[in-house]
This record gives sequence, structure tokens and C-alpha cells, in this order.
Amino acid sequence: MISNDTQLEKNIDDYRADPISDMGSPATSVLPSEILIVDDTLENLRLLSNMLSIQGYSVRKATGGEMAIQSVESLPPDLILLDILMPDLNGYEVCSQIKRNPKTAHIPIVFLSALDDTLDKVKAFEVGGVDYLTKPFQLEEVLARVHNQLSLKDAQEKVIALNAKLQEWLVDQNQKLHRANSRILETSSIDSLTGIPNRASLLTRLEQSLFLAKMDDAYKFALLYLDCDRFSTINQSFGYQAGDEILQELVKRLQAIIHPDDMLARIGGDQFAILINKPSDPGQVHQFAQEILVILQQPFPIQGQEIALSVSIGTEFGGAHFEKADQIFGHTETAMYHSKSTGGGQSTAFTEP
Repeated sequence: MISNDTQLEKNIDDYRADPISDMGSPATSVLPSEILIVDDTLENLRLLSNMLSIQGYSVRKATGGEMAIQSVESLPPDLILLDILMPDLNGYEVCSQIKRNPKTAHIPIVFLSALDDTLDKVKAFEVGGVDYLTKPFQLEEVLARVHNQLSLKDAQEKVIALNAKLQEWLVDQNQKLHRANSRILETSSIDSLTGIPNRASLLTRLEQSLFLAKMDDAYKFALLYLDCDRFSTINQSFGYQAGDEILQELVKRLQAIIHPDDMLARIGGDQFAILINKPSDPGQVHQFAQEILVILQQPFPIQGQEIALSVSIGTEFGGAHFEKADQIFGHTETAMYHSKSTGGGQSTAFTEP
């Protein structure tokens, strides 16, 4: 029993007439905080319930430990005022069960007890209590402790919500950064006009092929260097937009005939390269080059006109005898210019190991 009942009743009557006004209290929010009072003494329940209700709190009551646990699990309150000495389950057991349940473990529990021994208080905190009020107590003290615990709970929930938003923001920013890095990587390795790999990508792939050749003498590859003959004349005669459309159509024709394991790249301007992976023999490469010459000799229908195009092709067969990818590239480019100087078609630079 709460002692000094007459004075406590008088205090409650005084609060009814002039309740404490604290606009910072959770009880003044649009949705009042809900408090569960657990005590097997009905007089205690009535007095505490009246006091907290006057302050605007929503109050629920339980007269035993089992009832309290069922009430908490069915509808978790914002705060629990829990008596220790009860006939079915004592307050320590009730608190322990509530704290073991992940759905209710966050609820602050303030112990109410006539027990004033230090060990009793220590045990209350050990099982998960956040505060301890010793009977008899003053109404002002109860309200202050309740207010403080609800304020702490509200602050913790705001911090948790803020952290959740921060995590969402970080995830969103990381995704944006990943997309931006992907676009940067793609931009740095892909030709913007044709959408195929650029010179840097080709050199990287050549280095990989050269590494494989050095690891395995049986591994071979070939590089074709294509240059459009007199392409500047097309740009001057039909305009740069027409020239771009021809290059885009040229890429489409080449993509239709290259093997998925091979690589088509734009070296720059009107120059392209094809890296052939594991050609069966030189004859296969020469036959493929002739096929390219044939399909590119067919007129390009651009802007209602039929525009003719011819190309020169240089070929080199790569292997472990090369030291760097630039060497293979340089040999192929030389072969292409030799082809161009002799009237077009294809030319091969043979480099013996």
C-alpha cells in the first residue's frame, strides 16, 4: 500500500484543480503516451491512474504479472510502472520476460516498491529496469520520473528513425555513386558515337591476349585494322551527320559478322579494329577480311542517297614473340597504310617469332 493515503488523495485533488502544465511533456502531444500500471493493490492502481490521467496520459492497469505480460504483448505501452511484490509473478520475472521479447524489449520499465534495500534496486536494474521509485513517494517525483523516461524514449525513437533515414540516404547515395562510376567507366571505355569499345579498351584486350599467348605458346590471335578511304570527302560532300550515320551503319554490318568472342573497336575517326580470338589459321583471317571488304562495298543508304565506301585493311598475327600490345597495334597500322598506298584492299604484316 502507498502510505500517507490521505495526503496523497489531497494532492490528487489539488492536481485536478490545477494540473501541472508542461508543454514539453509527452502527455501534451496529439497522441498521449500510454502507461501500463502493474500493481496487485487496487488503491495503488487507482491513485496512480488518477494522477497520470489528470496529466493527460492514457493509462492501463493490470493487477498481476501474468495479466501484465498479456497486456504488453497484445498492445505494447510506452512505459510500464511495475510493482515488485505480486502473488503470481514478481516484478523481476515480469520485467525479464518483457525484455526477452524483441517486440517489447524497448519498453522502459520503472519499478515501484516498498523495498528500499540496495540489493533490490540493483536487481531491478540488472533485469532491465530503467528507474526505481520507493514507496511512499511524492506525486511530483512520480510525474518527473515518468516525464523523463518518456522523453528519453521519444528521443531514442527519434535517433533510431534518424539513423534509419541516414542509412536509407547512404544506400541511395552509394547506389547513385555506383551508377555514376559505372557511367564514368563506360564513358571511358566506350565510343560515344557507335557504342562499341574504344582504343583504350582495345589495347587492354590486346594486353590480355598477349599475356595468354605468353602463358601458352599454342594460343594465337589476330588483329585487323580498318580505315575508310577518303572519308573526309564524304563529310565535305554530304555533311558530318551523314558521315556519322555511315560509321554507325558500318558498325552494324561488322557486328553482324564477327564472332561473339572477337572484339570490334573504334580506334578514332573513321578507323576501326577487330581482335580475332583463336583463329584456326591465317587463311581464316584473310577470308574474313575479304568478307568485310565485300559487305562494306555495298552502298550505304543515307538521307535518301546511296553513298559508296571503300576501306583498307591491315592484318597482323599476334603471339608470344611480341613484347607489348602497342607493337602489335603498330604493325597492323603499318600494314593498313601499305594497303591504302597500293590502292586499298588488305595487307598483312608478318612478324616471325
